[in-house]
Amino acid sequence: MISPHVSVTTTDSQALSEGELPRGDVALIDGGTAVRGTVDSLRLLRARGFVGPIVVVTAVPDDASLRATVESLGASSIGRDDANVIALGTALTAALDRDAALSADLLQARRVFAAGQAALSLQHGINNPLAALLAEAQLLQLEDLTSEQRASADRMVEICRRIVILVRRLDALSEG
Repeated sequence: MISPHVSVTTTDSQALSEGELPRGDVALIDGGTAVRGTVDSLRLLRARGFVGPIVVVTAVPDDASLRATVESLGASSIGRDDANVIALGTALTAALDRDAALSADLLQARRVFAAGQAALSLQHGINNPLAALLAEAQLLQLEDLTSEQRASADRMVEICRRIVILVRRLDALSEG
């Protein structure tokens, strides 16, 4: 049901108000009947930096509003009167799965960001020498040149302009 390497800890509002964070991978909050206190404890836990999965156990089993609020804060909830202990295992598993999905999303976002940073660095590294090369080629076009030299200068300017277009595509990639 739950991986053996995962540790689960419980917490209460007193410990949270004193600044204590759960030491486990998963936190259980015993919400009892105090819906507002449960939500406040959950928000405090997230605000203090606990990023692991959280399961809220409440005595109000079918409170759709509480369930929606708890889920919006990245936690799972179960009712204390749920007759089957499997409900707790299911909630813990769902919380762990949600945490794994968020971790995968974060990893993907970091990879995209790194690719954008690399594209931005590459763009900057190309733009500076390209600007100098294009300026020199355009100055050459202003000189009194033979037809062969003029054709070479024109090709240089055209190639530089094509590279400028490619570098702009890198700029679009770095922006997202």
